[in-house]
Formats: sequence, C-alpha cells, structure tokens
Amino acid sequence: MLAYTLRRIAQLVPVLLVLSVAVFAFVEALPGSIIDTLVGTEGGDIEEARAILTKEYGLDRPVHERYVLWLGRALQGDFGKSLVTRRPISTELLSRIPATVYLATVGIVLSMVIAVPLGTFAAVRRNSAVDYTAQVTSLAGISIPEFWFAILCVLLFSLYLGWLPSSGYVSPFEDFWGSLQFLILPAAAIGFRQAAFTTRLTRSSMLDELSKEYVDTARALGHSERKVIFKYTLRNAMIPTITISGLQLANLLGGTVVLESIFAWPGIGRAIFEAILQRDYPLIQAGVLVLGCIVVVMNLLVDLTYRLLNPRVKFA
Repeated sequence: MLAYTLRRIAQLVPVLLVLSVAVFAFVEALPGSIIDTLVGTEGGDIEEARAILTKEYGLDRPVHERYVLWLGRALQGDFGKSLVTRRPISTELLSRIPATVYLATVGIVLSMVIAVPLGTFAAVRRNSAVDYTAQVTSLAGISIPEFWFAILCVLLFSLYLGWLPSSGYVSPFEDFWGSLQFLILPAAAIGFRQAAFTTRLTRSSMLDELSKEYVDTARALGHSERKVIFKYTLRNAMIPTITISGLQLANLLGGTVVLESIFAWPGIGRAIFEAILQRDYPLIQAGVLVLGCIVVVMNLLVDLTYRLLNPRVKFA
C-alpha cells in the first residue's frame, strides 16, 4: 500500500507539470494583453506606461523564461497580484476555496445519503414500486438542467414561500445554523442532480453483484439477508459509486460556477468566472492550476479508497 501510494505520488509530478504548461499556454493564447487591461486606450503617456508595465510584468522576456519564473513562484505559493483588486492572488483564492469546498462536500454527501439507500433498495426490490420510483426520479434528475432546478428552488422556497434566503453566504465557523439557511438551496440543487447519477449507478452495481456466486454461497451458509446485502454485496458495489462520487466532488470544486452565480456564493468557480470577464489573467492562471491540482489529488484519493472498501483489490 505504501509503495503504491509513493509511486502514484511520483506519477503526479509529470501530470502537474503538463497541466501547468497547458494553463500557462492557454492564458498566453488569449486575445488581448494584460497591459491593455491596465493602461486602457485613453489618456496621456500611454506608451511610457506600457513600457513600464511591460518590464514590471516581465513581458519583455521570452515566453519560456516567463513560464519558468511563473512556475517557480507558483511552487512557493506566490501567484502574483490580482489586476483588479491588487491583492495577492493566493489570498484571494484561499478566501474563496473554503466556500466552494463547503458547498461541494455537502452536496456530494447529500447525494450519497439519498442515492445509496435508494439505489440499493431498488436493486433488492427489482421491478417493484420502489424500483420504478427510483428509476423515474433518477431519470428526472438527469434530465432537468442544474441551473433550471436551482432557479425553481429560488422561486418556490424563497420568493413564494419565503422559507429560505435566495442568495448569500455565512461561514459555518461564524454562525453554523445561520449558514445552513444559505446552504440548503444550493446544496439541494447540487445534490439532486448528482443523486440521480449515483442512484442509477448504485442500482446497476448492486444488480451485478447480486447475480454473482458468492451471494448464493453466503445465503446457503445461513447468513441473514440483511448481512448478505449490507456487509458483502453493498461493500463491493460501492467501488464504482465511490469512484464516480470522488470525480463528481472534484468536478464540483471547479464546476459550480453557474450555481455560485445564481446563489451569490463566493466560491472559487465564481472568482475565476469574474476574472475571465475582467481579464484578470494572473488570477485565471492560478485558479485553473489550483483546480487542476485538486482534481488530480482527488483521483489519487479515490484510488486509495478502493483498498479500504475491498481488501481483495490488488495494487499493481
């Protein structure tokens, strides 16, 4: 286990290096220039200001030198300063990441709480009312766009019923119960759609495991149906479910831009979206690189979870 973990960590190095090259090259290829954003097109002494800023940001150097300098600073946690707020980018991202992690984690946990029991009972009670309900509900969840469901939640629970606030954010460390009021709607919007995918996957995995010989053997040995289902079958069936949920969490950490905008949630996805609109190139580079690192690390954690769920899994 330790040797496998060390090998996987070593394999992350070239992946992250390629990611950094791709992020830097993508931002370099964007139309326009940082200097255009800072200087503008009107006013006096534009050329002198452009020359000063070009030297300050190192744009007078070859692109490969700029990349090496940028990567070296990034490895030290220094991504430079935001062109808009003039604050250190590391500070900007660190202030946004907790909100995104909070929302994405609660959304995934909510989806698992709904999907795993529903998918399990749908497989055990195949072709029953529970099974049909699970399939119809999951199909509806997959078909309904996430942003549309979020808007419906705002209209129903905030505008018409007035039960919950439509937008905003409160840190759970400042006011836990108050933060839940702002969390419920965006977490439900995330969890409902993710639960739809996870329910179908759990049901399919359970049906596959229930058809295997070890299930018949366990029943023949006199084990109770509850023990066969929850101790043996479900544990094996959870491996693909954990895989998808881990990847969903990684995607949500950088893919909740629309929901964060709808609910005015101050997350990292919204920060990157605003940076794109404002052409804040250093923040775009840093944000995408951080999100890419999160996705890569989450993939590693998902692989390591296999062993905990099923000791028969052998690491190559």
